[in-house]
Amino acid sequence: MTTADMTAADAQSTPLTVELEHDAEPTKRRFGELPIHLSLLIIGLIIAVPIIVAFFMSFTPLPEIVGRSDPKILPDTWTLENYDKAWRASPFPRYMLNSFIQTGVITIAQVLLSILAGFAFAMFEFRGKAILFSILIGSLIIPFELTFIPNFLLVSDLGLANTYAGLTIPFLASAFGVFMMRQFFMSIPRDLYDAAKIDGASDWFYLWRIMVPLSKGAISAFTIFAFLAAWNQYLWPLVITNEESMRTAQIGLRFFLVNQERATDWGAIMAGAMIVMIPTLIVFLVAQRQLVKGIAMTGLKG
Repeated sequence: MTTADMTAADAQSTPLTVELEHDAEPTKRRFGELPIHLSLLIIGLIIAVPIIVAFFMSFTPLPEIVGRSDPKILPDTWTLENYDKAWRASPFPRYMLNSFIQTGVITIAQVLLSILAGFAFAMFEFRGKAILFSILIGSLIIPFELTFIPNFLLVSDLGLANTYAGLTIPFLASAFGVFMMRQFFMSIPRDLYDAAKIDGASDWFYLWRIMVPLSKGAISAFTIFAFLAAWNQYLWPLVITNEESMRTAQIGLRFFLVNQERATDWGAIMAGAMIVMIPTLIVFLVAQRQLVKGIAMTGLKG
């Protein structure tokens, strides 16, 4: 074989070799990520098991729960009696209404204020901006327990206990939301703002007609965060309300457990827990893709 023939043979085999190497890389990467995926799967199962057990127990009659000696998850007899008992034993419709009002007001206020404040920190230059933003970031490390008593005393002195205002006012603004929106707004090219100003657009027009549509992912992600945090509040509604008509669903579930006269009816308790959990499950299942997309789109440009 001549030198020319050997060179031609090498040239023909090189693409095949490169192609095989490229095919091997994804395979190695997949096997390398296998332990991570298994770990995440195990963690997910550990988190999901209590919810799964509570779900099936909510459809299990009380005699079957109390008299069961062997550990079984699926009920032998399915029943909706537990849901009817939980719904009628306490004014759950009123509890759910209070939770929806509290959560809706907090979520809407936090989203709107975060958009406005985030836009101001991202686009405008004003005296004390750096100091204000540093204070904002510093407030993120202050635990809620530290501000709990001052908030309680202030709301009580204003006569807002047992009111929707008392339930919502301390949480109408979110430092995390302002920080999140500011970071995302800063990831949008400044040239777009300059071009809009040259065309005669006002800051208000630019915010709502250009920035907000471009930030749907980040806004959706923060909306979900705000909704879940507001819906799952327990300590503040517990201390700021002492009237049954103003209790939220989480507090109502707790009093439903305490007020049982005889042996604990775990079937009804689990049914009540599932009723309280349904809104958060719906939000997560419907918006999980948007949540992940929003987190991925939210930059950390400083």
